[in-house]
Amino acid sequence: MHNKQKYSKNIKGLTLVEILIGIVITTIIMAAMFTTYSIVNQTYNQVSEKAKISRSSRDLVSMLMRDIRMAGFRYYAGTQTIAKFAADTDAEGCAEPGMALPKISYLAFDNGFLDEDDSHNPLVIRKNKLGFDNSTTNTDHKIFGDDLCCDQIQIVYEDFNQNHLLQPYKRYRITYFADSIVEPNDSRYAVYKTIESWSQAREEGKTPCVFPAKGSWEKNCPECVDRELIRDHVEDMEFIPFDNKGLIIQDTSGNYPAPELTGIRDRLFDINGVDVRLTFRSKENFFKKEAPDSKKRFITGLDDRTKGFTDRYLRDSVIVTVNTRNIGGDLFK
Repeated sequence: MHNKQKYSKNIKGLTLVEILIGIVITTIIMAAMFTTYSIVNQTYNQVSEKAKISRSSRDLVSMLMRDIRMAGFRYYAGTQTIAKFAADTDAEGCAEPGMALPKISYLAFDNGFLDEDDSHNPLVIRKNKLGFDNSTTNTDHKIFGDDLCCDQIQIVYEDFNQNHLLQPYKRYRITYFADSIVEPNDSRYAVYKTIESWSQAREEGKTPCVFPAKGSWEKNCPECVDRELIRDHVEDMEFIPFDNKGLIIQDTSGNYPAPELTGIRDRLFDINGVDVRLTFRSKENFFKKEAPDSKKRFITGLDDRTKGFTDRYLRDSVIVTVNTRNIGGDLFK
């Protein structure tokens, strides 16, 4: 005799419809969570990438600010330094020991009006100029013919080396400039720095010990730097000089004071400060896809430069204002 199994009529469970509804709701929640995560992650990556660009550009900004503030600095020797040189018996190859050190630098000043490469002017900005050599045309180094990158800035200041008897007064010229780097899958710009020293030492073996009337810029001194790479992946480097009234110093063509520009070079000593804009580009692709021509990603300059991009790189700008301490104002009027 078989026992009959009894089934309860109160067994609880889910119907197929309920399971399907649960799956749909779970899918919607998961999709919403994934979308939220993607947005948050994209925002974080964007902030992180901008922070990385800003962090890596800090050294260049600090160097520029320090050097611009030094533009036009002149060294004045004190009475103790003058007495030290007068009593020094080490002639360093010069026929007459001791030196009547002038209080103010004896180094010749070249305004660069005949040859801009000889310029000793405190601060010179050349607009839309790539490369260090001023004799080359701007388009020689352009990645694209209509590029506006970048401005070149030259800074001249004096210093002193009491251990260098042949030439204790020093004069340095620092040039920041951009140049192109062309690679198969990545053509871009980078910022370089060159430091030159003005050589005008006492002539050895002559009596009395005299200084030559003419010197020259040299790149082979111990403290000199010849084309040092400072920062890669630079999109633009813009410098705008202004006077003590806050007005931009430029001619009708938009050029800034330079020794080779006869119409505006008389205002080289009117520069009271410089607005600096540095625009950097990410090393790797950042955006998921390229932008169409109708929706370019634009970078706007301080003056008249605006550039649009369709590639996938992220770009960010750093803007600072630097006041010159040794030129500008009523002191040079």
